[in-house]
Amino acid sequence: MALTTTITYEFEFQAAHQLHWHPGPCRSMHGHSYRCELTFGGELNENGVIVDFDEVAVFVNDTLMPRLDHTYLNDVLDNPTAERIAALVFEDVETAALPIVSARLWETRTSSAVVSRT
Repeated sequence: MALTTTITYEFEFQAAHQLHWHPGPCRSMHGHSYRCELTFGGELNENGVIVDFDEVAVFVNDTLMPRLDHTYLNDVLDNPTAERIAALVFEDVETAALPIVSARLWETRTSSAVVSRT
């Protein structure tokens, strides 16, 4: 039986958004302390890792954080729902040629969205 290995890197950012279509309080501008989990998978390289956590950290700190942290997400993405923010993160990581399997974005302690390729 073959083994499957994944690793997960987690980071947090603060941002505001509003959902103009929403009938409730989310229609007004409000903020979240988002938590994002990036899961990577694939074959282990010659060093015994899928991808080095340091490489992921550099990408997150240099690319994702300046784009997302302490921003008004409506300026970054039309209709910035948790689902669409997670997809944006997934696509950015995938474009960087990191072996991403899924991106999970927690908007609140109890609510999250997961994006992966089918």
